[in-house]
Amino acid sequence: MKSAHFSTLTNWLLFFARISGCRGKISSVAYPMTETRRYILNAGLAACVAPLGAVLTACDDPKAKIKDLKSLVQVNYGAKKFKESGANAQEGLKLALETVGPKHPDTLYFAQAVSEAYLQLGDKSKAMAALDREIELRLGAGQTESKLQSRRTYAIKFAEELGDRKVAARHALAIARAIEMGKGKDPQPVYRPETKYPRDLFAQGIEGDVTVTYSLDAEGAVTNAKVVKATPKDLFDDAAIDSFMSWRFTPMLENGKPVPTSGHQYTLMFRLGGRAPGARN
Repeated sequence: MKSAHFSTLTNWLLFFARISGCRGKISSVAYPMTETRRYILNAGLAACVAPLGAVLTACDDPKAKIKDLKSLVQVNYGAKKFKESGANAQEGLKLALETVGPKHPDTLYFAQAVSEAYLQLGDKSKAMAALDREIELRLGAGQTESKLQSRRTYAIKFAEELGDRKVAARHALAIARAIEMGKGKDPQPVYRPETKYPRDLFAQGIEGDVTVTYSLDAEGAVTNAKVVKATPKDLFDDAAIDSFMSWRFTPMLENGKPVPTSGHQYTLMFRLGGRAPGARN
């Protein structure tokens, strides 16, 4: 019975030795079992099981898992597998929030990766929600508004396209406060949908400029726009006004609060070359 028992233990020892890379630490064992050989067997088994336990522990290490997920995000994003990249980022964000906290760089990395995945997938609703969460986390981590304006601009774009004017207004107001919008400053456009170039004028190779005077409500939405100057006259007026009425600007602030404003001017430029019309103040 002792020999059979010893044989079974030996087989297990050799198995652990193979999978943990410590086969060289044990020697062949002969029968019958002696106290000396039993001690050698137990010592060898412990030496082999210890590294195996370390491997299993590493598999459960959250920081190691976060590192692996960051690599997967990068690989899948680089391969344009945005759905997979987004799923990796979502998993990483959840794990990072639970283990390293909301202010940690890894948490912010995953938050941005989620946003980028939805941006690439063209999922406006999920992209807007992801951007909202990303911005909130960045602010909580102490980042300044100047670093967040490009992200807020994306959020405004999707909010406008989804018809969520409250979200668009909230981000526009945040930008206005960051740049200290007030008297003496021109409102800054934060949402400019593509202005359609009149086909007949484009076909004829005609370019032009249209200057409008406009008013804004307290949320930065255009409430009134009127052409005050156009070159050539009357040709681009309708296209300019149709587009401009859907723009959004940073609202004017008085004592830190948004207020309606009027009397501002903006010039839309219509240029050829297959590009969307540009614009200038």
